[in-house]
Amino acid sequence: MNITTQLLFAFSVAVVAGQAQATCQEMDFDGHSLARCKVWPAFKNQAIAAKSTFTPASDDANDGGMFDLELAIVDSTNDQTLAAYRKDQAYNSDAVSFEGLVIDTARFTLAPEVRVFGLRSDFDHRSGAIPYSKTDLALYLREGNKLRPVLEGLVVARNAGEWMSDCEGQGTNTRRTVDIGKTSHNGLADLIVTSNTTVLSSYKKGEECLSKTTDLKKTRTTLSYDGQQYVIPEALKGY
Repeated sequence: MNITTQLLFAFSVAVVAGQAQATCQEMDFDGHSLARCKVWPAFKNQAIAAKSTFTPASDDANDGGMFDLELAIVDSTNDQTLAAYRKDQAYNSDAVSFEGLVIDTARFTLAPEVRVFGLRSDFDHRSGAIPYSKTDLALYLREGNKLRPVLEGLVVARNAGEWMSDCEGQGTNTRRTVDIGKTSHNGLADLIVTSNTTVLSSYKKGEECLSKTTDLKKTRTTLSYDGQQYVIPEALKGY
């Protein structure tokens, strides 16, 4: 059975004697659950599987709730789980709602023999007057048959604004890239986060609605590994 056929199996996780069994399938987000699967190019015959399921905060689903997270690295040739991770209540979803996950297999090489993968989580507050959306990045390291987050909650995309009318207001758009630094701490390379922010302002001038776009100065921040996780300053997090 080839890799493509393997990835058509349904995603399931069952813990048996400390081992999780998982197979992969893409399942569209329906507001309550989703499944993602992606072949990991860095390792032959390995795929990354992610699943998230909603638990409401109350009997009224409109009150929001939490999404759990299940992750696994799967051997695509025999359907065996090589490493797994689970976090209950991983994502809060209320006024700013959880919108989905994307598996990131960019070349995150943190040491000569250490390769990690990423998970991007999307959130959105649909409001014409006070719009807000963000994307968080987490990185996961394999240790034997377990996965461990070494980075959580880094905001790599953020849009926010406040509009007093159909014209007047201000919004910001921030995008961040993550590169591997040349220095290291506690065995893992530093991460260099570059932030680019654009400010859009709109205002009335007579009967006209005018706008102005300003690119703020690019900033770079170094994240260092403290032995457990990369330390993220509050300025690079989101609410």
